[in-house]
Amino acid sequence: MDIDHKIEKTIESEEGNEDVTTEIPFNPNDISISIVPRTIGQLVDMLRYGEIKIPAYQRLPDLWSEKKKSRFIESLMLSLPIPLFYFDEGTDKKWRVIDGLQRISTLEHFINLNDSDKENTTITREKQPLVLNNLEFKTEYNNSKWTDLPRDVQRRIETNQVTINLIGKGTPEEVKYNIFSRINQGSEILKAQEIRTAIFQGYRMNFVEQLVSSETEQGKSFMKATDDSVPSERQEDLDFATRFISFYRLGYEKYEPDMDSFLTIGTKSIPKEIAEQNKILDNFRNAMDISYEIFGANAFRKITADNKRNRINKPLFEIMSVYFAKLSHEQQQKIVTHKNQLREDFISLQNDKIFWAAITTGTATKDSVQRRHEKFKDFLNPYIQ
Repeated sequence: MDIDHKIEKTIESEEGNEDVTTEIPFNPNDISISIVPRTIGQLVDMLRYGEIKIPAYQRLPDLWSEKKKSRFIESLMLSLPIPLFYFDEGTDKKWRVIDGLQRISTLEHFINLNDSDKENTTITREKQPLVLNNLEFKTEYNNSKWTDLPRDVQRRIETNQVTINLIGKGTPEEVKYNIFSRINQGSEILKAQEIRTAIFQGYRMNFVEQLVSSETEQGKSFMKATDDSVPSERQEDLDFATRFISFYRLGYEKYEPDMDSFLTIGTKSIPKEIAEQNKILDNFRNAMDISYEIFGANAFRKITADNKRNRINKPLFEIMSVYFAKLSHEQQQKIVTHKNQLREDFISLQNDKIFWAAITTGTATKDSVQRRHEKFKDFLNPYIQ
C-alpha cells in the first residue's frame, strides 16, 4: 500500500475545495530570486560543511527507490541536464532545500560523507552507501559504490553544472510559500505541509513537532486520541498540528481562504518565548485527553446512530482541539462530567444540515469555516455555563 493510499484509508478527504482560491494577497515586489550557477562538486562541498540544511524532521529523503537514485547518478555520469534546484537562503546564510531534496539526498547517500567530513550538517546519513543498480547505459558500474568508480568518472559527476534558483533572505514566508507552490511540479509533488516545513525551519517547526512526537507527552496524547490513525509519512501529523496552532492562535474570525495560506500565516505566528509555547503545549494535551475521555476511539470522527467506524475528519479535529484547548479547568471538568449526554447531543448536531455541510464539502471556504466554529461554540455553551 503506498503512503497516499494509507492516508486516504484513515483520514477523510476534504472534498469541494478545488476552486477555493487565496484571498490573502502579497506584494509581488517582495519576491527576491537570484540564479546561482554551481557544480555538483560544489553542492557536495556545501553538504560537507553544513552549508545546505535539511532538518531531521523533514521526513522526505526516502521517497526515491534505489533504482531511481541510481538512474540519477547515471544521468550525471552521462552529463545529462538535470532539473533546477530551489533553495531558500536563511538569515544565517545557510541554504535550505525547497525543490531538489531527493537529488540532494541521493548525492549524500551515494558519496556517503563520513561524519568526520561533515560540519553541522543535519542530513541523516544512511548507514550504508548507495550501491548502483539497474543502470541503463553505464552498466559496467552496476554494483559499484562511489569509491569504486574511476577518478575520471567521479570528476565527470562532480563537474556537472547545475542551476539554482535562490530565494533571497528577508523574503516574507507567505511569498515563499506561494513561490514554492507554483514551482512544485516535479515527479515527487510536495504536500502543503512539506513546503511549510521547508520554509519554517528552526524553532517553529521544532515546536510543531512536539505536538505530535511519540517522545513527548503531547504527542502521546495526540496519538491516543486519534487512535494512532494519523501517519507521520508525508508529514500528515504535522499538518494536523499546524491546523490546531493556526486556529488556536489566530481564531476563525481571521480566516481568509485558502486554507494552506492561512496555515502558513498560523505557523508564522508561533511564539518564540518558551513560557508561551509551554502554555499551548499544555492546552493541546488537555484537549487531546478530553477528546479521548469523551469520544474514545471515535474522537474527531463523524458519529452516526449506527455506530459505523468513520475516518478522522480534519474539520472536526480543528474545532474540537481548539475549543477544548481554550476551556478553563473548571469548564473541562464540566463537559467530562456530562460526557455521555454530550456525546449523544453531538450525534444530533450532525443532523444539522448546515453543520454537516461545513465539515463535509467545501470545508476551506470562509462560510464553512465560520459556520462550523459558530455551531460548535453554540453546542458547547450549555455544558460550560
